[in-house]
Amino acid sequence: MRAQGYLAFTVGICLTAWACLFAMETQDRQIADRFGRDTDKVARDTEARLKTYFDTLLAIRGTFAVHGPASRADFHRYVSELRLTDRYPGFQAIQWVLRVPEAELAGHVAGVRADTGVLPGGYPGYRIHPTIVRGEHFPIVYNEPMAGNENAFGLDLAALPAHLRALELGRDTGELVATERITLVQDASGQPGFIARLPVYRKNAPLDTVEQRRAALVGFVAIVFRMTDLMREVIDPQMLGHLHVVIHDTGYMQDDAGLAPAIDGLMFDSAGKLGGRREARTTVPGLLSKAVLNVGQRRWLVQVAGYDGARYGRDEGTIWLIGGCGFLISALIGVLLVTLQRRRALAQTLRAALEEQGALQDSAVVGIGLFSDGRIIRCNRGMEEMLGYPHGALAGRPTATLVQHGHAGPDPFVCGPGGQRMHRELELARRDGGSMWCIVNGRMLDRQAPDKGCVWVLCDISDRRRTEAALGNSLAELARQKAQVDAAHRELSDALDRLRQAQDTLVTSEKMASLGALVAGIAHELNTPIGNSLLTATALGDMVTDFRRQLDGPGVRRSALEAHLDDAKTACGIIAGSLGKAADLITSFKQVAVDQASDQRRPFALADVVRDTLATFAAQLRRAGCAARVDVPDSLDFDSYPGSVSQVLSNLINNALLHAFEGRPHGLVTIAARPLGEDMAELRFTDDGVGMSDRTLHQIYDPFFTTRMGQGGSGLGMNIVYNIVTGILKGTIRVESTPGSGTTVVITLPRSVTQAQAA
Repeated sequence: MRAQGYLAFTVGICLTAWACLFAMETQDRQIADRFGRDTDKVARDTEARLKTYFDTLLAIRGTFAVHGPASRADFHRYVSELRLTDRYPGFQAIQWVLRVPEAELAGHVAGVRADTGVLPGGYPGYRIHPTIVRGEHFPIVYNEPMAGNENAFGLDLAALPAHLRALELGRDTGELVATERITLVQDASGQPGFIARLPVYRKNAPLDTVEQRRAALVGFVAIVFRMTDLMREVIDPQMLGHLHVVIHDTGYMQDDAGLAPAIDGLMFDSAGKLGGRREARTTVPGLLSKAVLNVGQRRWLVQVAGYDGARYGRDEGTIWLIGGCGFLISALIGVLLVTLQRRRALAQTLRAALEEQGALQDSAVVGIGLFSDGRIIRCNRGMEEMLGYPHGALAGRPTATLVQHGHAGPDPFVCGPGGQRMHRELELARRDGGSMWCIVNGRMLDRQAPDKGCVWVLCDISDRRRTEAALGNSLAELARQKAQVDAAHRELSDALDRLRQAQDTLVTSEKMASLGALVAGIAHELNTPIGNSLLTATALGDMVTDFRRQLDGPGVRRSALEAHLDDAKTACGIIAGSLGKAADLITSFKQVAVDQASDQRRPFALADVVRDTLATFAAQLRRAGCAARVDVPDSLDFDSYPGSVSQVLSNLINNALLHAFEGRPHGLVTIAARPLGEDMAELRFTDDGVGMSDRTLHQIYDPFFTTRMGQGGSGLGMNIVYNIVTGILKGTIRVESTPGSGTTVVITLPRSVTQAQAA
């Protein structure tokens, strides 16, 4: 009977589905017919409107054929009478394109400039553009209305390949010809357009052959169209809201095979402005119409699709109503048939469920039993196997059988007052005399009738208890190992503190050694000017003694006096120069020494600090054959720590002298700086030495790392530089080097460092 109910429901659903499909097919036919009428109307309206517009060109050509080309004033009046804005809103302009041979081009330009038929001042700015050299030209001479179309006035169409081909085709055929899709020079919006032109020949000239038409050509009358305006006028706006119209120009009709529709030939798309924001609407599948129009000997492919909506969309309400009613009727019939056998099915299901419940209890790996008044009423096979009893042996036994001998206290298999759920761990006795640990959970079967007993579930946890005992031993061992690790950590911390103290001591020694080297260098530099001064002073004393002897004698000649004065002047100049050089060295040394010793923040010029630091290394650089080049602007000022900057430069110079020029007789060190915005500056220290390997470059900032250990390298120079730059000066540092290509140290520093930042 149930199968009959399902069969009735299935048949009803099938009939409902057939009715829905029939309704949808009927609606689709109606939609297709409506869409066909709409697309035919779009094609007819487009052809009719273009024919009306092209008839205007035929009328103008007829006027020119009878009376000859009109003057500018007559052309202007003629177009004004047409009232383009009101009667022909699709027109952008009406033009007269004149054929001008190369030999007559200058006279033509002069004539247009002097034409005062419309403007009293003529057109003094008229020119042919773009400029090309060819046998004949086709400039746009009349351009009405002129306002908004000034860019096209004087445009030589012979210079534009697309226009030239259309002109030549129209000239040879004598028929109206349209251009391909173009962007109008007078239209700043960049929207597509096209131009329809009709050739005008000399009055009474024979036009039977192509050669005769070419010889008789005077010019072309043309209409300029902007496609968006044209199609918005042709297609009913209400209709346009339901249709997606796309027009492509696919080439000339005379070509055997038209071009495939492409974006370059897209003339019109009703979905939105080309290159701008476009509508995102869904079209109805299958509603697509294509038509080919001959527009001025151009093949236009018009594709129309219908939007899903009120006009071309299905009436889903009717379909849903048919489907809903059919489904409801089918369901009622099926339910009525199925209900007749429900009681018999329920009885069979209940019997099967009880059998399955008993099988599930017996197959469970946990023990399940019903205990009441201290006795086991019944239990599953799992409890009997867990405790080692044969099937049926536990039923009727007292619950004390399950408890270990010697257990004192009340019966553990009693639920709490009020029938609360009980949960505990118990050590139970097996039949073979062994014991096992179990988690027991008990719950009263019926709180309203406590005599029915409690249901208890037993789960064997003996393995877990053994694992917990082993885990306790492991935790104790882990605690002992942790205590040993803590002691080792304290010892390592103490060793690290001592290592840091030793490092600080070495850094201080490195700074003092640098200052000692600075003093030695200054002493060596002072030796030469002071020695020169002493030698010159001694020679000057000898000259004074000799002069005194001559003065005490018979007399002193004028020439001797002048020679003595010249020698004295020369000696004084030597002494003054040597002592001045010594004074400069001492001044530089004092400034560098004071800055490095005090390390106080003050305003300073970076160029002065660089020069003072280099002055203290003059002797070492000279002995190493190393030249120094400085490119630091004098206007680059800092409010920072000049002593730290000098210390960085000193370490970099020492590092270069020690490592960069090994095995080389000469070298070059370059110090350059430049501002980075208003608040930052970049300092570059470059040498052309041997460079560094990737491994050395990776470890360059590590303390005590040096490639000259035991040969003058302490391994702290670049570590001190890094700490000063990133700590005191609040800057960044990076090193760029490859073997054989020298090394560049790039330091980026803030030009002003506050006391809080430095701290």
